[in-house]
Amino acid sequence: MTLPLTPHMLVGAYEFLRTTPPYRRWRLPEGDGVKFAVNRHQGAIAMHQGGSECLIEVSSSIVGHTGTLLWVMGHELIHLHQYLAKLETSGTVHNADFRKKARAACRYHGWDERLFL
Repeated sequence: MTLPLTPHMLVGAYEFLRTTPPYRRWRLPEGDGVKFAVNRHQGAIAMHQGGSECLIEVSSSIVGHTGTLLWVMGHELIHLHQYLAKLETSGTVHNADFRKKARAACRYHGWDERLFL
């Protein structure tokens, strides 16, 4: 049995992580300030899209367990933070700032940094 993802579950994962280090220091918007969607893409596990309404999408074809959902959401929270704080580097998906924040998140939550990047 795999985890039947819903947008409501994505909000829950987001809100939980927002209360934990290192995310809680970043002043991320509350869950109702971000749009969440579940897709069935087979080539991308998740994505963050900035703009007037930030969007986090997670693939139900790839994410089927709670642990996977949390580390995927943790990854996307870093992208969201970088977008909002204007810390992105043009032409680079995971810049030095992302990698530094990813190391901190992985250390705290016990995630494998090699999978996170």
